[in-house]
Amino acid sequence: MSAFETQWPGMVLLQTTGFTRGSANFPNEGPVRRVRLTPYLIDRLPVTNAQFARFVTEGGYRAPRFWTETGWRFAQDRGLQAPNYWNDPHWNAPDMPVTGISWWEVCAYAAFVGKTLPTEAQWEYAAGFGERTYPWGEASPTHEHANFAPDCEPDELRRRGTPVAGLALNIAASGCRDMAGNVGEWCLDNASSSYEWDCGAPDPLFTTREEEAHILRGGSGLHDQDALRCASRDHYTPALRDNITGFRCVVWPLETTS
Repeated sequence: MSAFETQWPGMVLLQTTGFTRGSANFPNEGPVRRVRLTPYLIDRLPVTNAQFARFVTEGGYRAPRFWTETGWRFAQDRGLQAPNYWNDPHWNAPDMPVTGISWWEVCAYAAFVGKTLPTEAQWEYAAGFGERTYPWGEASPTHEHANFAPDCEPDELRRRGTPVAGLALNIAASGCRDMAGNVGEWCLDNASSSYEWDCGAPDPLFTTREEEAHILRGGSGLHDQDALRCASRDHYTPALRDNITGFRCVVWPLETTS
């Protein structure tokens, strides 16, 4: 275990000289290019209800220092005190991923624990190293791999979450778990129609305005098998608090935390 992983328990240190990002499956997943990343730490598991409870009970929703100005206004205008579904037994078990949570809320939690959100590139590398179709490899998804809805038709209209470490086959190339299905994971990046904006610099990040749509990765229990691919991209308004949203955090750049 590295010194960084000792300092940040529950995280995985990832280092690469470059990986192949994207796919030729859809225009928004290309062009396929090599992407350079500097070392970073990423949560091995999505943030759970048990972890997020600290933010709730220790006053995170009452502390503007953790929020962006726009995010704080969003939370105050709506009187937010906890994520949506916080009291719903289908979603609120301690070992389930926290869900019903906006992009602004996850950014505030990340600031609360001294972390940030992953860029799209960091998330995709952690999922498959640029070498796998799905986080677990090439096997077609089944319900033993992930919580998803084949052909976008969930088995039950009243869906529920699954524990973040509950599916033994849902392990990514990096050792991260639950990166496909269950709940999608917010990224730092704003939505883009393709990667044409990427000029080839290390650690690419696409930003416009925080109130515009942001990327959500990994699919969810309401998405089909195609959305479980490592290269699949989706985007939503940062205000979305549906039960398809969740997140995990990163620590980066590492030189500021050593």
